[in-house]
Amino acid sequence: MDHIPYVYWKIKPGTQKAVYITGYNAGSKEKREEIYRLIDKTELNSIVFDVKDDWGYIDYNTNVELAKEIGANKGYYDLDLLIKEMNARRIYGIARFVVFKDSILPKSRTEFAIKDSRTGMPLYSEGSYWPDIYCEEVWDYYIEIVKELASKGIKEIQFDYIRAPARGNTAYAEYTYNTDNNTKVWAVTNFLKRVREETKNYNIKISADVFGWVLIAEDDQGIGQHLEEIIPYLDYIYPMPYPSHYSSKFLGYELPESHPYEVVTYTLKKGLLRMDDTECMIIPWIQAFSLRVRYTEKEILEQIKAAEDLGIEGYLCWNAVNNYGMVEKALDIRDSR
Repeated sequence: MDHIPYVYWKIKPGTQKAVYITGYNAGSKEKREEIYRLIDKTELNSIVFDVKDDWGYIDYNTNVELAKEIGANKGYYDLDLLIKEMNARRIYGIARFVVFKDSILPKSRTEFAIKDSRTGMPLYSEGSYWPDIYCEEVWDYYIEIVKELASKGIKEIQFDYIRAPARGNTAYAEYTYNTDNNTKVWAVTNFLKRVREETKNYNIKISADVFGWVLIAEDDQGIGQHLEEIIPYLDYIYPMPYPSHYSSKFLGYELPESHPYEVVTYTLKKGLLRMDDTECMIIPWIQAFSLRVRYTEKEILEQIKAAEDLGIEGYLCWNAVNNYGMVEKALDIRDSR
């Protein structure tokens, strides 16, 4: 490798241009090399990689004792090696940390679970069990992982699913740790506040993924995410204004997915207006996958243009199976213009 090693590669804040990879793929040398080649030949400069995934597994080689006790330590990849490789290639790393969607912890420690009021057992919603968002012992576990990541040299923790369950059996959700009858916004906000307080001695950025609708809605939609309440504790907020996730008639379109520029523009503009007086920066996830409408390089470029036309330099590309051929084609077109 002919690259000069760096302690940890940094970029100008707000210029993150990334693709996402799973923890499993982070453990594949072949897949890592594929992503490194993609970044080397395009304007991309960052990778979002799972450290704690959607099931609750810790995907790197953790030493957190509770993670080992409950069988959450998957260890797909060596974190030190991954950081070393990214630094040598001048790639900025963003550690994706799925927070409250976590089947492993509440199944192993049922006392920490959101309960189903019908059965008293852990609530199953959105294909997962969920720990009680009010439980400070749960917060302690997650913060211990964050501290381990920071001590390893990670410079940005990106919280995903930092919310209560949004769909499924939510009507039967019983939060036994909410003894003071606090709101879900209180739980999410105070978790972030605790993270900030306990990582103040680390040089680390804290960010969060939110639904695109969080930038539009004036309330928390019952999940605990309210824009004005959480941004004081965040360096970046990454909305997910995927056009496929908007219902028919949004902005008057029968199929909003066919209008990526307009949907992304509207959503980001709403958020920017509400964040005018904050230091927290908006960087959107863009839809790099197809659902009802087949997405090509055209739709990728329209989403990027929507962000850039609003003065947003960065973007993150989401494809759950980490197939970025379409993104590569789109960025090749940009490069040739």
